[in-house]
Amino acid sequence: ANMIAMLERRLDNLVYRAGFAATIWAARQLVGHGHILVNGKRLNIPSYQVRPGEVISVVEKMRKNVHIIEAIESNAYAPQYLSLDNNVVSATLIRVPERGEIQIPVDESLVVEFYNRLA
Repeated sequence: ANMIAMLERRLDNLVYRAGFAATIWAARQLVGHGHILVNGKRLNIPSYQVRPGEVISVVEKMRKNVHIIEAIESNAYAPQYLSLDNNVVSATLIRVPERGEIQIPVDESLVVEFYNRLA
Protein backbone atom coordinates (compact mmCIF):
# COMPACT_ATOMS: atom_id res chain seq x y z
CA ALA A 1 0.00 0.00 0.00
CA ASN A 2 2.91 2.36 0.72
CA MET A 3 4.41 1.68 -2.70
CA ILE A 4 1.09 2.48 -4.40
CA ALA A 5 0.76 5.70 -2.36
CA MET A 6 4.30 6.71 -3.34
CA LEU A 7 3.56 6.12 -7.01
CA GLU A 8 0.37 8.15 -6.69
CA ARG A 9 2.28 11.10 -5.17
CA ARG A 10 4.69 11.41 -8.11
CA LEU A 11 4.56 14.89 -9.62
CA ASP A 12 3.73 13.69 -13.14
CA ASN A 13 0.90 11.52 -11.81
CA LEU A 14 -0.61 14.36 -9.77
CA VAL A 15 -0.45 16.68 -12.79
CA TYR A 16 -2.45 14.04 -14.66
CA ARG A 17 -4.89 13.44 -11.76
CA ALA A 18 -5.45 17.19 -11.41
CA GLY A 19 -6.55 17.26 -15.05
CA PHE A 20 -3.79 19.53 -16.35
CA ALA A 21 -2.91 16.92 -19.00
CA ALA A 22 -5.02 14.49 -21.01
CA THR A 23 -2.65 11.54 -20.56
CA ILE A 24 0.04 10.50 -18.11
CA TRP A 25 2.62 10.87 -20.90
CA ALA A 26 1.49 14.43 -21.59
CA ALA A 27 1.76 15.16 -17.86
CA ARG A 28 5.28 13.77 -17.79
CA GLN A 29 6.19 15.97 -20.75
CA LEU A 30 4.72 19.07 -19.07
CA VAL A 31 6.85 18.39 -16.01
CA GLY A 32 9.97 17.50 -18.01
CA HIS A 33 9.78 20.69 -20.06
CA GLY A 34 9.52 22.84 -16.93
CA HIS A 35 5.92 23.97 -17.33
CA ILE A 36 4.95 22.94 -13.79
CA LEU A 37 5.57 24.82 -10.55
CA VAL A 38 5.63 23.33 -7.06
CA ASN A 39 5.12 25.98 -4.38
CA GLY A 40 5.92 28.63 -6.99
CA LYS A 41 9.24 27.09 -8.05
CA ARG A 42 9.82 25.48 -11.43
CA LEU A 43 10.39 21.75 -11.11
CA ASN A 44 11.24 19.39 -13.98
CA ILE A 45 11.61 16.07 -12.15
CA PRO A 46 8.63 13.80 -12.97
CA SER A 47 9.41 11.41 -10.10
CA TYR A 48 9.41 14.17 -7.45
CA GLN A 49 7.43 13.03 -4.40
CA VAL A 50 4.85 15.72 -3.64
CA ARG A 51 4.24 16.22 0.07
CA PRO A 52 0.88 17.13 1.61
CA GLY A 53 0.32 20.87 1.55
CA GLU A 54 2.41 21.50 -1.57
CA VAL A 55 0.77 23.46 -4.38
CA ILE A 56 1.18 22.28 -7.97
CA SER A 57 0.48 24.87 -10.67
CA VAL A 58 1.05 25.51 -14.35
CA VAL A 59 3.39 28.35 -15.40
CA GLU A 60 1.62 31.53 -16.50
CA LYS A 61 2.38 31.29 -20.23
CA MET A 62 1.08 27.70 -20.48
CA ARG A 63 -2.27 28.43 -18.79
CA LYS A 64 -3.66 29.56 -22.15
CA ASN A 65 -2.35 26.50 -24.00
CA VAL A 66 -5.18 24.81 -25.90
CA HIS A 67 -4.17 21.30 -24.76
CA ILE A 68 -4.20 22.28 -21.08
CA ILE A 69 -7.53 24.09 -21.43
CA GLU A 70 -9.08 21.05 -23.16
CA ALA A 71 -7.71 18.69 -20.50
CA ILE A 72 -9.11 20.81 -17.68
CA GLU A 73 -12.51 21.12 -19.35
CA SER A 74 -12.75 17.37 -19.97
CA ASN A 75 -11.65 16.41 -16.45
CA ALA A 76 -14.79 15.14 -14.73
CA TYR A 77 -13.11 13.36 -11.81
CA ALA A 78 -11.02 15.03 -9.13
CA PRO A 79 -9.63 12.78 -6.39
CA GLN A 80 -10.59 13.70 -2.83
CA TYR A 81 -6.97 14.06 -1.77
CA LEU A 82 -6.47 16.93 -4.26
CA SER A 83 -7.91 20.41 -3.91
CA LEU A 84 -8.29 22.00 -7.36
CA ASP A 85 -8.49 25.66 -8.30
CA ASN A 86 -9.13 25.81 -12.04
CA ASN A 87 -9.17 29.63 -12.05
CA VAL A 88 -5.42 29.76 -11.43
CA VAL A 89 -4.75 26.21 -12.74
CA SER A 90 -3.41 24.85 -9.48
CA ALA A 91 -3.91 21.85 -7.22
CA THR A 92 -2.94 21.22 -3.62
CA LEU A 93 -2.19 17.77 -2.23
CA ILE A 94 -4.32 17.76 0.91
CA ARG A 95 -3.15 14.42 2.30
CA VAL A 96 -1.49 11.18 1.34
CA PRO A 97 -4.02 9.14 -0.65
CA GLU A 98 -5.42 5.98 0.89
CA ARG A 99 -5.37 2.70 -1.04
CA GLY A 100 -9.14 2.70 -1.54
CA GLU A 101 -8.98 6.06 -3.34
CA ILE A 102 -6.37 5.00 -5.86
CA GLN A 103 -7.96 3.58 -8.98
CA ILE A 104 -5.46 1.26 -10.60
CA PRO A 105 -6.10 -2.33 -11.66
CA VAL A 106 -3.24 -3.84 -9.67
CA ASP A 107 -3.31 -6.61 -7.11
CA GLU A 108 -0.36 -5.57 -4.96
CA SER A 109 -0.27 -8.95 -3.25
CA LEU A 110 0.85 -10.46 -6.57
CA VAL A 111 3.72 -7.93 -6.77
CA VAL A 112 4.81 -8.76 -3.20
CA GLU A 113 4.55 -12.48 -3.98
CA PHE A 114 6.69 -12.06 -7.10
CA TYR A 115 9.47 -10.23 -5.26
CA ASN A 116 9.37 -12.65 -2.33
CA ARG A 117 9.99 -15.45 -4.79
CA LEU A 118 13.17 -13.74 -5.98
CA ALA A 119 14.56 -13.24 -2.49
